[in-house]
Amino acid sequence: METAFINRKAPLFQLGDLAFRIDRDNLLVRAEQLRTRMAMYPSLIFSQVLLQPLFVWLFWEQAPHNQLLFWLACAYALHAVEVVNLVMQKDKLSTVLECHDWHLHFTFFALASGVMWGMAAWMFFPADIFYQGLMICIMLGLVAGAVTMNPVHPPASFAYLFGLMFPLIARVMAVGDKMHWILSLMLVLFLLLVIVAGQILTRTFMLSLKQRFENLELLQQLTAQEAETREARRALEVTNGELRNNEAMLEQMVQKRTAELLQRTQEIELIKDTTIVALSSLAETRDNETGNHIRRTQRYIQTLALKLKDHPRFTHFLTDENVTLLYKIAPLHDVGKVGIPDCILHKPGKLTEEEFEIMKTHAALGGNAIASAVEGLEFHSPFLEIACQIAMSHHEKWNGSGYPAGLQGDDIPIPARLMALADVYDALSCRRVYKSAMGADEVESIILEGRGKHFDPDVVDAFLEVQPQFIEIAEKYRDN
Repeated sequence: METAFINRKAPLFQLGDLAFRIDRDNLLVRAEQLRTRMAMYPSLIFSQVLLQPLFVWLFWEQAPHNQLLFWLACAYALHAVEVVNLVMQKDKLSTVLECHDWHLHFTFFALASGVMWGMAAWMFFPADIFYQGLMICIMLGLVAGAVTMNPVHPPASFAYLFGLMFPLIARVMAVGDKMHWILSLMLVLFLLLVIVAGQILTRTFMLSLKQRFENLELLQQLTAQEAETREARRALEVTNGELRNNEAMLEQMVQKRTAELLQRTQEIELIKDTTIVALSSLAETRDNETGNHIRRTQRYIQTLALKLKDHPRFTHFLTDENVTLLYKIAPLHDVGKVGIPDCILHKPGKLTEEEFEIMKTHAALGGNAIASAVEGLEFHSPFLEIACQIAMSHHEKWNGSGYPAGLQGDDIPIPARLMALADVYDALSCRRVYKSAMGADEVESIILEGRGKHFDPDVVDAFLEVQPQFIEIAEKYRDN
């Protein structure tokens, strides 16, 4: 009995697999990938058909009407060809040649659809900054949706991704001012993160597929063994009592095989649950924090900055522009956690000393990553500079006992001092998997205890004056 399997010793997914090699040895695996892609194909086409007229409506006043309608007509013509081919060829997916044809079909039309959106970004890029942001959000949503919905056929995912993102990034860069150069750099970083996320999702899908085929092999073995057992049992009924002992032995073997099948089934259920969690967490971060954590800390640091902007020690830095930057950059404070192993990042209990030392490196990892991006620029970027300060130094303490550099007092950048209090307040006032939420009085007591030790004294004083606003923010954006 021959069955095509994924090589157990080979990596589940490599960049070389983007070629999507199809041969007799891996035909069953490739056919299953393409069959899964075909099952979701109508919904992918339907979503594009709905989104494209909505896009035209949104940008009706921002671009020439005839160009918008021509673009929509081209997009619908492309989808019509896709639907016709799907109806005519949907049952042809059993040979190497047929699988190869579908692989080329999916890749070509994914690229064509991505290029259609990319050309829309290039042709209809508005002058109005609000509509620019709206267009970029739409494009990023399309990219994220394409990667999360299609981990089964990497060539199609990446063809769509590059067909859309390259024209978008080029158009943003073409504006030529500093803000758009920074924005294009962030789009490049987003592109890299999406590529990594796509590889993770594909690896997860391939692991699930591997378990499925292994389970099928075991089921086939058990089915064959069951047939042999029934035949042996009929023979045992005709023979003597000595052969009845063999029947008991065969019965025991069947029980063992059944137990193995049950164990494999449980493993598959566990893998399925893990996959669902991974897909639902993609839009957030690798950490256990929720989107509301980001919203809360943004507003905490904004509230502190507005309170301190007239303070003599802070007025030189807390301009209106920098207060806005702090609000936007706050979500990057834990960006370095992408470099922390999951076994430490997601550990529900208290970390060991060794694990905590590793966890502490997330500040340097995040700061150095942003610093590397800053070094490649030929101009000064306050945005990236503040982001680097927050990521690198938000765990420094006023008395010098923090990490990673052990900075003390005013040597700690102002953004990091504000982020330190905002982050600690959120950690204390919100429930975590390893602790319950503290009451407002208990949180206030702990922060007061850290005045002059963990926190800048003036920052703590400002916090005491705006604490009611903190409580309102915590309640408004609390986690479900």
